[in-house]
Amino acid sequence: MKKGIVLFFVLLISTFLVFAVSAEETLAVGSKGDDVLEMKRRLQELRYIKDGSLTKKFTDQTQTSLSEFQRMNGLNETGVLDAETRELLFSDAAVSKPYPTMRPLATLPPSELPEGAALDIEGFLIGDGELIEENEEEGHWVYISRDLRVTISRGEDSSIPLVWFETDIRTRNGQAFRTVMTDSDHPGKKFQYPYVIAEREQFVLGFSDDFYAERMAHHETVGIIIRNGVIISDRTNQKSGHHLPNLDMMAQYPDGTLITYPCNEYTAEELLEKGAVNVFSFGPVLLHEGRINEMVYSYFRSIEPRQALGMIEPNHYLLISVQGRTSFSKGTALQRVAEMMKERGVTEALNLDGGNTMALIFRGKMINKMANYRNRKFVRAVTSLIGIGYTEIPADQGK
Repeated sequence: MKKGIVLFFVLLISTFLVFAVSAEETLAVGSKGDDVLEMKRRLQELRYIKDGSLTKKFTDQTQTSLSEFQRMNGLNETGVLDAETRELLFSDAAVSKPYPTMRPLATLPPSELPEGAALDIEGFLIGDGELIEENEEEGHWVYISRDLRVTISRGEDSSIPLVWFETDIRTRNGQAFRTVMTDSDHPGKKFQYPYVIAEREQFVLGFSDDFYAERMAHHETVGIIIRNGVIISDRTNQKSGHHLPNLDMMAQYPDGTLITYPCNEYTAEELLEKGAVNVFSFGPVLLHEGRINEMVYSYFRSIEPRQALGMIEPNHYLLISVQGRTSFSKGTALQRVAEMMKERGVTEALNLDGGNTMALIFRGKMINKMANYRNRKFVRAVTSLIGIGYTEIPADQGK
């Protein structure tokens, strides 16, 4: 009996030693076996090997992938899995291969201000009144008051082709985004064109939101919707997916902060308890805490009109509006929008409803062109809108 126990432990220790030696074995071109497969699976997790069938053979292509890992992680590019490379490869410190980025668009010049504008050190108007500049031909729109600064610049890239608008929004003294519904007693009813709503509300800037009414009207999962401190909907998806809308959300807080969340992170009641004034649900989240949502590199690749709202810091925001479905502007994927946001310093950003819902309205006039869809050129009628500021709007600004 004792002899059997001793023999068992000898075999166990021998197996362990063989495994330990195997685990430290150097792997190079020509190596074969489970260790090679394990290494290749880890390289695939870190994006150095593309998705596809994995084999137990260490090939020339495997060597190239391993060398790339070594280069990105500050190791000697030997293309050989030695002890040092193995330790880093299977650690949490291993650096993944960066996702391929899209060609950056041109940086737009700042909007020109009227000569002699009396502005303080923060760029707001000194005293009462409004400073307004509209130059559609040059693609610049400016509004400045003592507590609101909105500058819109239009960009164009004929090689894509693409037309987009970058709206820089700065606020102080409690100036904040406002949300309006066409019928607050019956949310999702009474559809109107966005420029009609913006003109009636005398918004300096108005833009389309999450278009929750479409989902409500069709008895779909609406997402968590809060407007002016009132819960409109509290039913959302159980997890954040790669379909549109995935109902990820952005909450607006009284201190000027915008924060993005996955669709299932908080309930509507919890967001109210946290102090949220408005919650928009469309998604996906594009950036959170300055990091791009990795989902946009694999999904949401369709070329469409886009609208996304982001925060650079509390009371400083960026709205990206991309034209699409036209001969002069095809639209873009969400990856480009996310990368644009990050390049411009945005830390939190959410994709809002795009397509033919996308509308950008300055002082009652929609400045983006209507998109074509199913042989019709139109902008969708909506039941709610996001806006900011008050201004006297000339009669019949319209579309």
